[in-house]
Amino acid sequence: MRPTLSLALIVLAVLPVGPTASAQAPDRRKLDFFEKRIRPVLVKSCYKCHSADAKDLGGKLQLDHRDGLIRGGETGPAVVPNKPGASLLIRALEHRDGLEMPPDKKLPSAVVQDFRNWIAQGAVDPRVSSTKPNSAATRPRPSRDLWSLKAVSRPDVPPVKNSGWPQTDIDRFLLARMEAADLAPVADASPETLLRRVYFDLVGLPPTPEQLDAFAADNSPAAYGKIVDELLASPRFGERWARHWLDVARFAESAGSSRDVLMLWAWRYRNYVIDAVNADIPYDRFLVEQLAGDLLEAESPAEARRLQVATGLLAIGQKSLNGGNIPLDIIDDQLDVIGKTVLGLTIACARCHDHKFDPIPTADYYALAGIFRSTETLYGGSINRPKNIDAKLKVYLVLGDTSQLGEVKKHQKTLANLQKRRQNLAKRRNNLKKRLPKDGGKNDAGSPKPTGKKKAGKKKANNKKKPQGKPPQKLAAQFKMVVQQLTDLDKRIKSLKDKLPDLEFAVGVRDRGKVADGPIQVRGEKGKTGRVVPRGFLSAVPVADPPQVTDKQSGRRELAEWLTRPDNPLTPRVAVNRIWQHLFGRGLVTTVDNFGHNGRPPSHPQLLDWLAHRFVSGHKWSRKAMIRDLVLTRAYRLSSTHDPAAFQADPATSLVWRHTRRRLEAEAIRDAMLAVSGRLDTSRPEASPVTRIGEGEVGRNINIKPLTAPFPHRSVYLPIVRGIVPEFLKLFDFPDPSNPQAVRDETNLPAQSLFLLNSPFVIQQADALASRMLAKEGDDNDRISRAYRVTLGRRPGNDERDRALSYITSTARTLGQPENRTNKKTTPRQQAWSLFCQVLLAGAEFRYLD
Repeated sequence: MRPTLSLALIVLAVLPVGPTASAQAPDRRKLDFFEKRIRPVLVKSCYKCHSADAKDLGGKLQLDHRDGLIRGGETGPAVVPNKPGASLLIRALEHRDGLEMPPDKKLPSAVVQDFRNWIAQGAVDPRVSSTKPNSAATRPRPSRDLWSLKAVSRPDVPPVKNSGWPQTDIDRFLLARMEAADLAPVADASPETLLRRVYFDLVGLPPTPEQLDAFAADNSPAAYGKIVDELLASPRFGERWARHWLDVARFAESAGSSRDVLMLWAWRYRNYVIDAVNADIPYDRFLVEQLAGDLLEAESPAEARRLQVATGLLAIGQKSLNGGNIPLDIIDDQLDVIGKTVLGLTIACARCHDHKFDPIPTADYYALAGIFRSTETLYGGSINRPKNIDAKLKVYLVLGDTSQLGEVKKHQKTLANLQKRRQNLAKRRNNLKKRLPKDGGKNDAGSPKPTGKKKAGKKKANNKKKPQGKPPQKLAAQFKMVVQQLTDLDKRIKSLKDKLPDLEFAVGVRDRGKVADGPIQVRGEKGKTGRVVPRGFLSAVPVADPPQVTDKQSGRRELAEWLTRPDNPLTPRVAVNRIWQHLFGRGLVTTVDNFGHNGRPPSHPQLLDWLAHRFVSGHKWSRKAMIRDLVLTRAYRLSSTHDPAAFQADPATSLVWRHTRRRLEAEAIRDAMLAVSGRLDTSRPEASPVTRIGEGEVGRNINIKPLTAPFPHRSVYLPIVRGIVPEFLKLFDFPDPSNPQAVRDETNLPAQSLFLLNSPFVIQQADALASRMLAKEGDDNDRISRAYRVTLGRRPGNDERDRALSYITSTARTLGQPENRTNKKTTPRQQAWSLFCQVLLAGAEFRYLD
């Protein structure tokens, strides 16, 4: 048993420093859940009788706004937030207690469960009451006069009063806004703080004491720029920044929803993203590869495979495989990820009706949907496991030389026959084994089977009967022959498997054999079709001479071209805003995935345009070049020092008068623990632990131990199964992989502190860190100083060092008492050091970035 830390040290370790987020996470995901899972069902199944447009309001119950749900009708409140069991709506959906909704047919159980989950999470619902909430006549027409739809300009760099402060044009834009508000920037960060910041921001790992010393010793003006270039060139950079993209790509390795079917080959897409980021593939090309990689020309077979894997973006989304309209839902997910991730628009809101706020008519939604109707999505997401190559070809992309498929099918047919023969032989062997006597058939006395008769309660053997069955020696000979046949058959099966061509599979998309325009689905319903709309793009986005979709291909290639045209005003703005957000803690547009009317306008509109123009025209869509520009600014190098007057004028720090203090993401916290303990394996693991589980559905007799096995690699490679997100990641606000999520929540929960104090993983890293410190030469003062530098990137103050030394000494003395010797494997001194190291790892300073 591990000794308990003193209460004072626990408090010091777990109290957050500086501003913290509320324990209540934002409702963004809950709103997405309502819009995707609840509103469409209400519109389709309930509005006819229970909305402002209903001819006769059934039961005086109105379900087209939240107030109506809460108030209820004649029988009482329809929804009691957080209490699905007390909500009449659930009883009605389940057709219980005389309540039936809809009356003609019960909804699928998966849909009812969605309503239960929605109510249990507070019944978040943005709809407000009005006289005719769904009336087109009373709804204001969404305007095309939206700042984000205007052409990107290249504004002049503004003049500033304090000309000695800026080091780049970006600084001049920022300082001009500060000076207009009578604000001034705070002092620069210390070299130690800056180095720790840029290391975590670019590679997601802490600098070593040796790297801190080298930076401090280099006084040349180019020292910092040299560090930045080294970090951008590091393979660790791609692992760090790929994770940012995977957040908005809603990456996971299972289908999620009610049937969490595993997607065995999704890991290939994750690796593609890491490699693409490291190679600094231009952002426009990066998007084209993911939307239409299979339609691009490839210079080699390896390049063709890479481009096929890239289309995994369109295949890795959550899928409801139990009820609903799977094909249309998959298309809706694809449009949602493209809209939010690339354009910063909520396109999916136009599935059932014209967008209520942005200029996206339903016709535009289905013009885009037609492109994906003409696309086949292959994700392996079948509830039934694909048992042969023909089944796999229907649910997976095949990578490499498909000319070998004929040979594979031939071999697999032979293999299936051999497997069937082996199964019959195995049954025969087992039956013979049961009939063999214990001596294995060495005695040839026969195997008599007497029959018996029961008379007057007495049992008498009928000895007139002759012995039945084969003699043991004959049974043994037969058994031996069957065993040999099985052995020979196993060799044949192995030999045949060895000859099978090595095929690789992936999740992704390809064009259907027949491509065509599609109809509008009235109210998003499968069975109600309206007019056919030509495949195309958003009519409100001003792209000159947009590419025309033909009847030769799906239109994905033309869509990718339209998105990446230099005059598309949304794509570059959204991209540079995301980069800014990751480096400064908040975007110039804080609603980073919503550039529509419901989003926030930019805090620095001219700077945003200047960056977008430079990104496309100057840097040719290079993300590394844009990141380098930003981290070399004077603004990025500011400290996070509090200035009361500036804080009163700008509490959100939107004018960037100081650097925003923020918590590290879950992956960076975990990776940093492994790094400082010396246990981080920076090599790329082969495939994913998910592949060791095999085909199937989580929770249905599948061994999930590979998901929880020790994993010393970087967290970006951890298995992400939607129903079983790793505990460490989940506790520290890992994004819901069901939806694109550009900004992570930042909660402060008691469970996080308890985890840091009790988790075997954290304790193991603390033990390893303590061993590292004790192995160093010098006294405990030197070791304490090094422990601070390794974990926090700074030297301890005199008071900190004295308190740490006192704690280690007194704890070792206490643990050395006979009654406290619970762990005989380590010395009291080692245990005391482990506890001290755990304090450092569990402390707020370890997981926050100044």
